[in-house]
Amino acid sequence: MIVKKCVLVPLFLALGWMSGASGFRSCDIADSYAWSASTHYTVGEIAFDAVTGTASGTETRYNFSNDASDGAGECHVTYELTGTYDVGVEVFTLDATRTNYSESCAPALLGVEYPQSRLYALQMAFGEDGTARVSSAASGEMLASGSWQAGRAVYKTPEECTLF
Repeated sequence: MIVKKCVLVPLFLALGWMSGASGFRSCDIADSYAWSASTHYTVGEIAFDAVTGTASGTETRYNFSNDASDGAGECHVTYELTGTYDVGVEVFTLDATRTNYSESCAPALLGVEYPQSRLYALQMAFGEDGTARVSSAASGEMLASGSWQAGRAVYKTPEECTLF
């Protein structure tokens, strides 16, 4: 009986603590409930071959919005990546094709934010310590950080809050 209470009490405390959690980890809590808001980030992985110059992988974009009919909504979209890798300048030129998305994605959001296909170029700076810095090849703006090993890189963008 005492063991049961020792397990149940912390469990209920944890559940109570979690119920107050917000999906808007990157938004100010007051803003995320007073305004229409979303928090979003991207996770990707790319396999590449410096000899052949080929690259492929996936990128998943996660979006959590408080502007859904049920009060909160999650939408994630996955793109298949194919393209080339230029080892001289460490640039990936990638075609991204939307291959999957969650059922909860609003059709309007898909059409505007997540088109069926897109083209972009990423430049990666590979650190000797296994870190990777991902930037836009066009503007040089830092987009994400991650890690790498020979022939493979993974990255995640920072979580960003958008108020509407």
